[in-house]
Amino acid sequence: MNNKCNVNELKKLLMSLPVNYPIGFIYLNGLPVEVSTLINLDCDTGIAYFVGAEGNIVSFDTAKIDGLSFRQAEEAGADC
Repeated sequence: MNNKCNVNELKKLLMSLPVNYPIGFIYLNGLPVEVSTLINLDCDTGIAYFVGAEGNIVSFDTAKIDGLSFRQAEEAGADC
């Protein structure tokens, strides 16, 4: 873990996740924002980068993220 990041517990959690870790939603001020994976966390700026629901790259200030929802990996060939 990088010691130069002095922030909240959610940022610490994001710092501990590997690149391309699956995440279902982040919550900004209580509102869900669908994302698929964590790409990177810039500790100097506090900006977290994710792949968005439509495959685009989205970034959020970790100080404004107040929750995470992890999705289960889908089984190969499983029908919903």
